[in-house]
Amino acid sequence: MNPGQNSPAERLTLSSGLIVRELSNYGELKQACQLYRGVFGYTGEDESLNPRMLNSLLSHSGSVVGAVDPSGTVLAFAYGWAAVETGDDAHIYHFSQAAVVSSVLQGQGVGRALKRVQAAMAQRSGAERMRWTYDPLLARNAHFNLDVLGARGRWYSPDAQGLPGTDRITVEWRFTDDDAAPDAPNADGASTPHVAVGELHHNAAGTHLGLPAAKPVDPDLAASLRQQIRGVFDQGLTALSCFRTDPHTAVYTFIED
Repeated sequence: MNPGQNSPAERLTLSSGLIVRELSNYGELKQACQLYRGVFGYTGEDESLNPRMLNSLLSHSGSVVGAVDPSGTVLAFAYGWAAVETGDDAHIYHFSQAAVVSSVLQGQGVGRALKRVQAAMAQRSGAERMRWTYDPLLARNAHFNLDVLGARGRWYSPDAQGLPGTDRITVEWRFTDDDAAPDAPNADGASTPHVAVGELHHNAAGTHLGLPAAKPVDPDLAASLRQQIRGVFDQGLTALSCFRTDPHTAVYTFIED
């Protein structure tokens, strides 16, 4: 497929009428940048995007996708680029830098559609997998990445953004050989044990760690949980799942993989 020629998988029409597709013209790219700043609350000069950069990504094996309503308003947006893994397991993967969804659409499946269209675009440039990062203490994001999408948390990076407390988990979403689709979602969490916040529990299903359902505001608790999660990754385990077990608690499951 030639660059710029979209496959059917690169365009999804949702029941709400939103169309998830590649963004291309300057007006759409400008809206995407404004949405990015608004959703994340970014105001600093080092926290901005611009349409020229996004247009360059589109011309050089990158992805810029959005959810657009019938009036042409961009209400969700994701972008990324092709990357290369070297060594014994050499392959091309796509790195998804960010995905943002307007608050009026969160929890409606738009984020999943963004990732699927982005994955289809990644395959156009020869990618076999997609990676992105998330804050390990955001249980809702962990659940979306690991359970809704079926990605695996494979690497832990302390202070990933150059500042203390900006630790990140990098997930990998593999495209299967059978149908070139991303990994399937994980189980429904029925077997996830109830584990207290900060408690490590081991059973036949893996290693489990409890964390608050909402990101902790206590800096000491946050630092302790980050250290525990990092320790699990240091043992060579992979994050498989993160399910809420009660209104206040979510539980990570880690396995050997």
